[in-house]
Amino acid sequence: MTTLRTSLLMLALAFTACGPADAMVDGEFDTTMDAQSELAATTGRFETFVGKDGQHYFHLLAGNGEKVLASQGYATAAGAQGGIESVKVNGQDTMRYLQREASDGSHYFVLAAANGALIGMSEMYASVANAERGAASVQKVVKNIISSGLATQGDTRFETFKGLDGKYYFHLKANNGQIVLQSQGYTTRASAANGVASVKSNGAQLTRYEIRAAADGQSYFVLKALNGAVIGRSELYASQANAERGVTAVFGLVGSSK
Repeated sequence: MTTLRTSLLMLALAFTACGPADAMVDGEFDTTMDAQSELAATTGRFETFVGKDGQHYFHLLAGNGEKVLASQGYATAAGAQGGIESVKVNGQDTMRYLQREASDGSHYFVLAAANGALIGMSEMYASVANAERGAASVQKVVKNIISSGLATQGDTRFETFKGLDGKYYFHLKANNGQIVLQSQGYTTRASAANGVASVKSNGAQLTRYEIRAAADGQSYFVLKALNGAVIGRSELYASQANAERGVTAVFGLVGSSK
């Protein structure tokens, strides 16, 4: 137990010494994350940010920088903080995680409060088994929160990381710290880098975006390559109109990304 506490403290100090992006962008993390894979799967942090719509949001990042849960929009920063506190409580209860299926057969889960209100949504998964494992991982992360604060702002950029499943992923982060697009899994970091190049190319064409229906009246969009393969997925939006605005925002961001 002492060893685990010491390891957690060391990881917390590592986050304090450098920003989230500094620790995990592209090839700068590989050796470190291999050594800390267990901690990456069981520790995390909340980040808050103001969306393009002026509302306040938070997301939950695992120790490797992977976004494992995203919030709805709140009118105030205090509302978003209240949502975080609700996730800390309800996120430790297995019964609060509800599995959902999108129109294209993708699976995801939502985290519900005691009154049934949705307080968190996951990313999309290829199978219900993967979504169930994702929910179990989030439950572990919620129990070991290292920090909570504002998302790191800066240039729009792609960040590559090793996922909790051992595969490589990338996401696109806007200058407000919001993660607006996430990739599929790749077996190597080089393949993930090729995926980033594909997103930059295909993301500059509006015809490559496709809006799809999720459960509970929500929507999301995918970015497809010329051959029809999905190379990027958005977060969940409360309505199709919001998803359409999300497409417009990502389309504009891809050209300015690093």
